[in-house]
Amino acid sequence: MNKKTEHKFQENMELTYERYFRDRYSEMIHLGRELERILGREKALDIIGKACEKFAIESTKTQVTRTEPIKSFEDFKKTMKEAQRSPFWTHALTLRFPKETRKELVFHITECLWAKTFKAMDATDLGYLICCKPDFVTARIYHPKIKMKRTKTLIQGDSYCNHTYYWGERKPMPRKVTKEKV
Repeated sequence: MNKKTEHKFQENMELTYERYFRDRYSEMIHLGRELERILGREKALDIIGKACEKFAIESTKTQVTRTEPIKSFEDFKKTMKEAQRSPFWTHALTLRFPKETRKELVFHITECLWAKTFKAMDATDLGYLICCKPDFVTARIYHPKIKMKRTKTLIQGDSYCNHTYYWGERKPMPRKVTKEKV
């Protein structure tokens, strides 16, 4: 039996990560399919994609304000590695870090509960928009110089996801050369 807490809403429930994901995303999938039926596939997916990016930006901003500001790429790498060791992430993902340099962090996700969940519900198109596509816009929320590149995802049928984060220094603008009047 669960330990009693101050209020019943605060008590833990027995629920597997798989069940949590299936329950959480099944309603979103039904809503997405209904929007497709009413608005047409292209318009519905566009709205869903934009809404998920907006939500991801806001939730990342909230997360970033709770931690020390990221001032360097070393700070970012540390933040990413710490997050990946949290109980939630260790249960939802299997990943490895095959490359790390001063200005680049590469990690590969070889198991993903989001991909598994959306594949099982035949909704990888929605899963990509909801869970994967927002990664690109949230990278810069950590710091404006952080960029992300990814060419493979489990949810789209690849054997792993290949995330590459890099510190993109701004290149100085070329100076305009003018001829002096003699």
